[in-house]
Amino acid sequence: MFKQLKLGLDPAKKTLWLHAASLGEYEQGVPVLEALRASYPHHQILLTFFSPSGYTLKNKSPLAHCVVYLPLDSLKNAMKFVSIAKPVAAFFVKYEVWPNYLLALDQAQVPSILFSGIFRPSQIYFRWYGGFMKTSLRRFSKIFVQDAASLELLSKEGIRSVALTGDTRFDRVYALSKNPKPLPTKISDIITAFINDKPCLVGGSVWPEDLEVLGGAFEENTKRIKFILAPHKIDVKHLATLLASMPSALQGKTVILSKTNALKASGASILIVDAIGLLNSIYPLAQIAYVGGGFKTGLHNTLEAAVFSIPLAIGPEYSKFKEAADLVALGGISVLIKPTDANAFLAKAMEDSHKNVVKEIQREYIKKQLGSTDKIMESMNDFDI
Repeated sequence: MFKQLKLGLDPAKKTLWLHAASLGEYEQGVPVLEALRASYPHHQILLTFFSPSGYTLKNKSPLAHCVVYLPLDSLKNAMKFVSIAKPVAAFFVKYEVWPNYLLALDQAQVPSILFSGIFRPSQIYFRWYGGFMKTSLRRFSKIFVQDAASLELLSKEGIRSVALTGDTRFDRVYALSKNPKPLPTKISDIITAFINDKPCLVGGSVWPEDLEVLGGAFEENTKRIKFILAPHKIDVKHLATLLASMPSALQGKTVILSKTNALKASGASILIVDAIGLLNSIYPLAQIAYVGGGFKTGLHNTLEAAVFSIPLAIGPEYSKFKEAADLVALGGISVLIKPTDANAFLAKAMEDSHKNVVKEIQREYIKKQLGSTDKIMESMNDFDI
């Protein structure tokens, strides 16, 4: 990693460093990366990941000049990393609080910025045993938070360099919705033949637990709705478990993207997308959406679907996800707990009156949340970078 870092950076140029845990945080950071490149065209961008899900897909990101894994958060690694990279500012996305890296940046007098942060009293920083982590929070030069509750919580803890700027994910999904990346021709042909001009539900990041609730409703609606499912995991074992969680009648009507063609797909009821990175290009084709993870594993990104202003459903475990909780409260997302809820949701999602109400709620909510990136960049004038 250190060798790659030395080879990838030009020591004659100033470096702006952004760290994202994985692919989701990278997408959240893209608006800031784009803004940094536009505002500081003569600087170079260093992008780091902790998870392979981010690095594997984005190690050639056009937004960065150098992309590497972040070494483990030991003091030795942190000091060495900062001394080689020599960033003039460091940016961390949402939950990325690395004590030793923040100490190394502090000692090198490098501004450190956390953006799209969100905090709850249950987090380690606010527990009796979390003093070490709270100290790390205090080392940030600036923390930009998503909501007023986070701002109030940090203020109560005496952390003052905080500003309410919202969540950059809204800027990201809105930009993607206005200019969606086209699907590869072969995949587009298969999906077009599969949908065959019928209403389509896209299920993003689904797990077997989701299909245990959705399966019966899918089976009852195969004559009028097509179902595209993008599992969160696409290894052979997980796909087999996913198929087994469906009603047996549906298993014979299911095709897998990498193993089918347009002709076979046209006769199927369910298409499983066994590829990473296509979901943002598939959501625009949907008239209905479901976002997985709300039963057991942790809810995935509802904004990617909500930005298209379509009936949207999730599982019941959503309270830790601000945008989902907001949209549920407003009536812009339906919550499914049992199979009969799924049947009711699909029936409602086909009604024009419900579609129109949801469209207006989602559009207005997202519109009000835009502009986080601009607010963050305005504050960069406070730092000498």
